[in-house]
Amino acid sequence: MKKIIITIFVITILVVAGILTVKNISGNAIKSNVKEFIINASRFSYSPDTITVNKGDKVKILINNVDAPHGIQIPALGIYGADSIEFTAQTSGEYEWNCYIPCGPGHREMRGTLIIK
Repeated sequence: MKKIIITIFVITILVVAGILTVKNISGNAIKSNVKEFIINASRFSYSPDTITVNKGDKVKILINNVDAPHGIQIPALGIYGADSIEFTAQTSGEYEWNCYIPCGPGHREMRGTLIIK
């Protein structure tokens, strides 16, 4: 009987500890600290074509290729991807991005800007 009570007590403690890891003291779910953006890429533009983040932010950009494969590359940061890119914003400044998958005659005009404050 004692073993059953101790087992129930231990299970209860583990359940409560699990709940506390998912919720903060005020009872709100812990929010992700990743800044997520959806960029629509179509011939021959991005929307939005400028995003702003803070230095130290974890950033995830989801690329919605509307009409053909496009992608984003940020040469100054060595970042690129066709479906998504993830990185930590480490250096303040303005960084141009462009399409790195040839997509037609306006390919070279596909540009956007990442601003890291």
